[in-house]
Amino acid sequence: MNKLIAVLEEKVVPVAMKIGNNAYLNAIKNAFLRLMPLSLIGAMFILINNVFLNFGEGTFFYQMGIRLSEDTVKSIAQFQSIGNAAINGTIGIMSLMIPYMLASEIGKKNNVDEGATGLMGIVSFITLTPAAIGIDYTSLIKDGVITIDVASKLTQSVGGFSTSFFGGQNVISGMLIGLFVGELYSFIVKRGWVIKMPANVPPAVSRSFSSLIPGFIILTILGSLSTILSRNGMNFHDLIIKFIATPLTNAGGLVGAVYVFFSAFLWFFGVHGALALSALDSPVMGVMALQNVDLFQKYGSVDAAVKAGEHFNMWAKPMIDSYIFLGGTGATLGLVIAIFLASKRPDWRQVAKFGLPSGIFQINEPILFGLPIILNPVLFIPYIIVQPILAIVTTIAYTIGFIPPITNMAPWTMPVGLGAFFNTNGSINAMILALVNLAIATLIYFPFVVVGNKVAEKERQEALDNPEVTA
Repeated sequence: MNKLIAVLEEKVVPVAMKIGNNAYLNAIKNAFLRLMPLSLIGAMFILINNVFLNFGEGTFFYQMGIRLSEDTVKSIAQFQSIGNAAINGTIGIMSLMIPYMLASEIGKKNNVDEGATGLMGIVSFITLTPAAIGIDYTSLIKDGVITIDVASKLTQSVGGFSTSFFGGQNVISGMLIGLFVGELYSFIVKRGWVIKMPANVPPAVSRSFSSLIPGFIILTILGSLSTILSRNGMNFHDLIIKFIATPLTNAGGLVGAVYVFFSAFLWFFGVHGALALSALDSPVMGVMALQNVDLFQKYGSVDAAVKAGEHFNMWAKPMIDSYIFLGGTGATLGLVIAIFLASKRPDWRQVAKFGLPSGIFQINEPILFGLPIILNPVLFIPYIIVQPILAIVTTIAYTIGFIPPITNMAPWTMPVGLGAFFNTNGSINAMILALVNLAIATLIYFPFVVVGNKVAEKERQEALDNPEVTA
């Protein structure tokens, strides 16, 4: 076992560390972290609207046996307009904010004005977004009679931006725009292609003029691209969805499998698994979650979306947080429980006591470094296999319809069960599965905790037999 660990540490860890230290992946990670308040606030309003202000058939309170009159249900539902407005201003503009955050992160990396770079990111996104909305006037036809003179305008386009471009479905195009604009802006500025003002001009004015040439060049390029695509009946966002976002979504199972296995595998060798795999986190699984939330908001329920022919992504990031990362990577809350049940080692029990409070909120560094799990041969097998096993159980439950898809984005620090409940907008089955998975994780760790007892006893006996070695 020690030889295997040594070989893996030598071959795999350097590659993972190199990937995790990539400047662009770190910029993407930081951009999403800066947007986390928006996504969490929006998620709270989604939860309030769909759980606490929704008493119709099939909802959480309806399943709990609470029945209200139709008029009361409608009266309560009127308050959802407050949440809808907040959702439109948070999760509803994620694709618009990503190019700002990401371009500014690139600007920061390249030591240029990050505010101006970020602003150019938003402007570039708008430049590539069609400024026309198709209006269907057929709703004005009643009993075969057109109520106003629109016979020649039944599918007229009017000026304006569709809010659908700003939500979760175009996050990938927003990321590409942010990366491109950030690097091109930095390239132009670093070569001195800017208007330089006299030294006595106020800095704010000087910075404004220094953005003119970079902005003109960037918008000329992107405006030309937008025009070419428009004349061929396309737009940039739809192009990205077709050739990048959709293939990534279709590969969701593979992405989820890679993330589930290697996040724990890398942590065992002391490499932060989530950071090393950040290319799969926010850019892929985070986008899948936003797409699910968009669908849920659009149709009002999972059933309505499915009936309309829509498809929810299974391996959205909150799925892993809810059913697999129970107490943190490696489902270590199960290990803590197993230690309390079976460990006779004072050192392990003490670490478990310190690690329990943070483990409840999905933070397990005290366990990873305290026991430790890292490079611990006794815990190698359970720590590596527990996540794939929980993923299989979760996949089966999802496939047979026991749990619904992810339709919200609760904080990843939600305790076991509550996270699953909130991420599915009130599914009791989701909470049950999370607790079942925790029990499975505990059973997986249990025999290895017993082995740990024996190893400790053997080490203690050897120390007694060879006191001079210990000294």
